[in-house]
Amino acid sequence: MDHSQHMGHLNADNIENMRDFGESAPCKTHMLFTWDSEDLCIVFDWWHIRSRIGFFVSLLAVLVLSLGYEYFRAINAAVDLDAESLPGPSGSKKDDRLTYLSRPRSRIYRAAFYALQVMYSFFLMLVFMTYNGWIMLAVVGGAFAGHLLWSSRLDRSARGMFCH
Repeated sequence: MDHSQHMGHLNADNIENMRDFGESAPCKTHMLFTWDSEDLCIVFDWWHIRSRIGFFVSLLAVLVLSLGYEYFRAINAAVDLDAESLPGPSGSKKDDRLTYLSRPRSRIYRAAFYALQVMYSFFLMLVFMTYNGWIMLAVVGGAFAGHLLWSSRLDRSARGMFCH
């Protein structure tokens, strides 16, 4: 007796029946590298790619997200550099730096920006871990373009990447 139709099991016939009634197939998750984009979900269930246009829009979104990460890194590096060169009441840059960096509010802001940067990089890592070659290329392409556009704001010590 075949019980595959019961208990929530899905097979090819069930998926075709779901599509006939306007329901979408479940997300395909891959643990191996693939170029397949059919029923691909990127990080969330709601980011479910169901068409070629959706796939193209998703590639552009991933590219922009990756580009945005590089911009965020450049802004964060610029804020750090500006914080170290702010003038203070004593006139000495060394004293000013210590004064500014020791202020609780400035340390909290810088730590919050750093935490956001780490969260952003972990999110891009999850996007990369779809193991889809096209999505991976979009992440790398955005990183390339972003570094090309904003690398002049980064010093050499800030070139290290977090998760992508």
